[in-house]
Amino acid sequence: MVGIIRNEDGKGKMSVNSVFEAVHQLISDKGLDREKVVDVVQQALLSAYRKKYGNNSNVEAIFDKESETIKVLVRKFVVKSIENDQTQICITEAQKLNPDAQLGDEIPIEEDLSKMGRIAAQTARQVVIQRLKELEKDMIYREYKDKEGDLINGYFQRIHRNNIFVDLGKTEGMLPPSERLSKEKYRPGDRVKALILEVRNSAKGPQVILSRNHVNFVKKLFELEIPEIYDGIVEIVRIVREPGYRTKVAVMSARDDIDPVGACVGMKGMRIQSIVREIDNEKIDIVEYTENPIQFVTKALQPAKIKEVILVDKENALAVVAEDQLSLAIGKAGSNAKLASKLTGIAIDIKNDTQYQEYLEIRMEESRKRANELFKDKEDHGVVVEHEEIEEEFEGTPLDQLEGLTDRLLAALQEANISTVEELLEMTLEDLTAIKGIGLKTAEQIQSVLAENIVLEEVDED
Repeated sequence: MVGIIRNEDGKGKMSVNSVFEAVHQLISDKGLDREKVVDVVQQALLSAYRKKYGNNSNVEAIFDKESETIKVLVRKFVVKSIENDQTQICITEAQKLNPDAQLGDEIPIEEDLSKMGRIAAQTARQVVIQRLKELEKDMIYREYKDKEGDLINGYFQRIHRNNIFVDLGKTEGMLPPSERLSKEKYRPGDRVKALILEVRNSAKGPQVILSRNHVNFVKKLFELEIPEIYDGIVEIVRIVREPGYRTKVAVMSARDDIDPVGACVGMKGMRIQSIVREIDNEKIDIVEYTENPIQFVTKALQPAKIKEVILVDKENALAVVAEDQLSLAIGKAGSNAKLASKLTGIAIDIKNDTQYQEYLEIRMEESRKRANELFKDKEDHGVVVEHEEIEEEFEGTPLDQLEGLTDRLLAALQEANISTVEELLEMTLEDLTAIKGIGLKTAEQIQSVLAENIVLEEVDED
């Protein structure tokens, strides 16, 4: 606090005017709260007074708002003969100040601050410096704490222990290695846009932790660049990210006349490109959110083209792709498949046509074994039922009880004298394609329906 106490006459006397000049300068330069700065100066003057004259409980510092001055007042008792000049004043002097003063009265006496001397001035200065530093730290902490989760712009300042320090104006932010893209390089003076991830209060002052890797960094960029999202017309339902590789965003619109994906992409891709440039050309997939899980999984696996999605249960799905789309659907180090699973909340198993056919054959074999178990001897509540009795009573499960089989397929199967699920389970892919009106794709669909129903039956029993 340079200049808060300055020499008025070269002898170390304290100037009230200089105090207030410094107070106004601090309020202007640092943006500190006026009342708090005044309180700090008041406390500093009290400390200085007590340093010189001892600990007197009857002393107080008062800020006069009208004259904008601070007065140090000492309450003294009016006596005939002074024994302690710090607590007493003679009746003669008292009546000069207040003609109505009487013996035994306690009256406030204003101290002459210019007589407090060099040591008192140094004491006041040290107290002010210390407390104003604490005040400034607290102000900065509260200011940036309120901004947690917001974007902020700064300038590259230095690197220390692999941490990047960013000049934020009133303080500096730290961008640790775990919160920045590994490919990013900075030079002194470069602009840095980041998310305020966390603000910590430490003994050295507030510590502002920044992030460019957090998923909310991209989310905030969308809010900044896309007015429809900022205004709430388009909503980001879910967003997932693999920093440096890919981000997937599911959006929806509150209005039928607004295309949420188109709004995010912008004319000729201008909106999305500005975001992509900010995150060092990281790929971004924007998909329209839907509550239909099959459609959602299909869209989430973009940019791969999906032939078919089979929902095994609420938490698992199988996606079938052509051979040339398999690596694209899986992505680098499995990133595309992982992000699609996170976005949809469904574990996705991706297979090409050959792998899918092998999967169907395995499921068919499992289904046949399960159907055969229906004909084995079993004990039901201690009663043994013979195999022959089951064969006499069991006539098979009607095809119409098989969920997912269309009326057209039912008619084609019944025309070929196939009337039960058990008969269908015994048929191979070749057997099915031999039936009139059933091609290879339809045969695969039938086997898929069978496999799906058997899996669902197992899940229900569990």
